[in-house]
Amino acid sequence: MTARTLLASLADRWARQGYPQFVWWIPAVMYVSSTFAFVAAIVQRAGQDAVLPAWGLVAVASLPWLVDALGGRLHWLPTVVLATAPVAVLTVLYPVDYDFALFALVMLAGHLGSLERFIDSAIGVGLMAATFVGLSLTGHLPGVGFWLTTLVIGWDIGFIMRFQQLRIDEQERAASDRQSRAVLAERQRIAREVHDVIAHSLSVTLLHLSAARRSLEDDDVDLAEATDALRDAESTGRQAMADIRQTVGLLGVVAGQVHATPDARDIPALVQQFADAGLQVTLDLTGDPALVTPAVGLGLYRIVQESLANVAKHAPASSARVVVDVRRTRQRVRVWNSLTGPVGAPRPDCAGIRGMQERALQLGGALTAGPADHGWLVELQTPSALRCRLGIPSKGLSTRSLQSLASSATETR
Repeated sequence: MTARTLLASLADRWARQGYPQFVWWIPAVMYVSSTFAFVAAIVQRAGQDAVLPAWGLVAVASLPWLVDALGGRLHWLPTVVLATAPVAVLTVLYPVDYDFALFALVMLAGHLGSLERFIDSAIGVGLMAATFVGLSLTGHLPGVGFWLTTLVIGWDIGFIMRFQQLRIDEQERAASDRQSRAVLAERQRIAREVHDVIAHSLSVTLLHLSAARRSLEDDDVDLAEATDALRDAESTGRQAMADIRQTVGLLGVVAGQVHATPDARDIPALVQQFADAGLQVTLDLTGDPALVTPAVGLGLYRIVQESLANVAKHAPASSARVVVDVRRTRQRVRVWNSLTGPVGAPRPDCAGIRGMQERALQLGGALTAGPADHGWLVELQTPSALRCRLGIPSKGLSTRSLQSLASSATETR
């Protein structure tokens, strides 16, 4: 294991103990500088025949650093006492000019400022400053002003490092949270797309299969009509597989690639597809679908798609009306279908309605679904349209009009 790996693991242990997660070279600077100061202090006393006592005092003063290097967390008060007392004794018994042992205390002040709370580190540095003043008053520390200044500067540098590292840690956590939320939102978006594609395709396929079954069960069997219905069901299934592959392929999309998605201009073709499958549905389209952005158009398309899929699933024999009012600044959608039986409230666990409501929120609007006018109504209103009420028209477009709108939407693209 390299020294860099050891220092990185130490920084990780600091983080687990609640300290800021410094990069590996910061503890390296602290330990190397303190070790140099202690060794220099011993060398300074070589001429006094005090190497052995100096070694002993330095060993005691370096205990807090050793405990810290081993991954322990010694309280700041024992740390200050264990480091300061031996240095004070060394200064009094074996005085030298420009004592490097005092620089070890300056490094300790920076250490406290970078790792401990402000009040704790301030008290610790205050105790060391009091020791300096005491040594000066007894005549053992000349130039106490210089040492007090370096002590405060060391503590201030450590405090600044702590503040900056805490901000960096906070920003990294925020960035990680944003990335996680973005990944989750993308997965939910793709899940909604897959759900909408499958629900729509299965609904249309079932309508075609039902038409084929009715043709075969009829006394006057129309094999051509049944064959056409089965062929349409097969075509719808193949298109569904292609759509699902494209949607799932978005998971591995490369930046810069663009995949075509349906928008508001495709709503007439969508309604026509349900009508061709046997659903009694009409469309009233107001405004120019090309005015809305692709994101808004996709949301409107999916809401209409999911609503009609639910009609085909739960009430295939009913009649349905789709009302779409598209403006540049507001959009309104209503999908209503008749019901013959009792009407109940929507289930809270219904994935389709929940997905449509999420899409409505993305559009900045609101979506409601429930019983209305002896039937079932799904209604989307954007904020600017919430002040208005849209009535269901008495009649919708004919099949020929739907085909015309679908063709014009295709040509516009």
